[in-house]
Amino acid sequence: MASMPEGRMIKVRAMETALRTGESFARAGAKVRVSATTAKDWAAKLGIQKRHLEAETPDMRLARHAAWALALASLGRMDEAAAWEAETRKLETTTARIANRAAVTLPEADPYGPTKALLAHIAETLGEDTGHDEAWSAVHTYYLALRRLGAEVAADGQVSWPEGVPDELPETPGWLPCDPWAVEDAAEWHAEGFKLL
Repeated sequence: MASMPEGRMIKVRAMETALRTGESFARAGAKVRVSATTAKDWAAKLGIQKRHLEAETPDMRLARHAAWALALASLGRMDEAAAWEAETRKLETTTARIANRAAVTLPEADPYGPTKALLAHIAETLGEDTGHDEAWSAVHTYYLALRRLGAEVAADGQVSWPEGVPDELPETPGWLPCDPWAVEDAAEWHAEGFKLL
């Protein structure tokens, strides 16, 4: 580091960031207004290799940046040391914020929530005293009747008739927004919750 011309370590900071984000030495050098050869020379002197930068964890980068800031301070190059110290603090702040967010325990979503909501809607349509079991039984009974007539039932409750629509069909229940073989807007059908049938 002592062999690096004074003041250049501030440019190295920007060059290193460019290299870490996938830029070539030519592009990284251009960002700090030096040639690709000079950028490669600086990288060689400081032991910067692109493959190492790509594999570096935030903790490894923090340790390296802090060590460089200390080394520059020991050489009396305080402006450059301050630039690397600022880079270290920025990274520390970011990693601490991410760690804090990761530590926040979010309430777990009920995986059966949408199904329960759909069954509650069906139960409400069938009458006040209807529970989820009766609602599910109504769904099962209706779709079983359609299957017996040759219907193919998709996972979202839509129906197709490979052999054509039969003449005699069970009445479409009030808890369905339309005949399940006549869905024109699948997004609206799914918004109603029928993707979980």
